[in-house]
Amino acid sequence: MNAKGAGFIFGIMVGAILVLVLLKMANKDGRIKTEYDERQEKIRGRAYKCAFYTMVYYQVILVCLSFAEITLPIDSYIMEFFGIILGCTVLGGYCVWHDVYWGLNNDHRRYYIVFGVCLFLNLIPVIVPAIRGEYTKNGLSDAPMLNIMVMFMMIVLLAELGIKHLIDKKTENGED
Repeated sequence: MNAKGAGFIFGIMVGAILVLVLLKMANKDGRIKTEYDERQEKIRGRAYKCAFYTMVYYQVILVCLSFAEITLPIDSYIMEFFGIILGCTVLGGYCVWHDVYWGLNNDHRRYYIVFGVCLFLNLIPVIVPAIRGEYTKNGLSDAPMLNIMVMFMMIVLLAELGIKHLIDKKTENGED
C-alpha cells in the first residue's frame, strides 16, 4: 500500500472515531444515535429516497460516460466520492427544508461547533499541500479534493440551515 492509500485509510478511521465522539458530545442525552419522532422518520424516509435516486442518476451518467469512452481528467475515486457527497447533500438539504434535520435530542449549538471542527479538520489536508506547492505539481485531482468536496457539502448545508432559520424567524415574526 502506498503512502496516499495508508493516509486515506488512517484519515477514515480517525474521522469515524471522531464523528462518534462528537455525536455523543453534541446530543443532549449523551447518546450517539439521534432520536426522531414518527413524522420526522416518515419525511426522512422520503429524503433518503431522493438521495438514493440522485446517486443512481449520477451513476448512470458515469456509466454513459464510460460507454462513450469519455474520460475526464479526474481520478475515478474522486468521481465516485462526488456521487456520495451529492447524495448526502440532497439528503441533508431535503431534511433542512422539511424541518427534520434536527432530531429530538440534538443540541443545535453543539452541532454547529461540530460543523466548525469538521470544516477545520477538512481544511488541514487542503492547506498543507497548498503551502508546500504540491497543487502546482499534481493539480486538484488528488486526495485533498475529497476534503474540498466535504467542505463544500458542509458549507451548502450550513447555508441552507441559516436561510431556513431566517425564513422561519421572519414567518414567526409575521404571525405575531
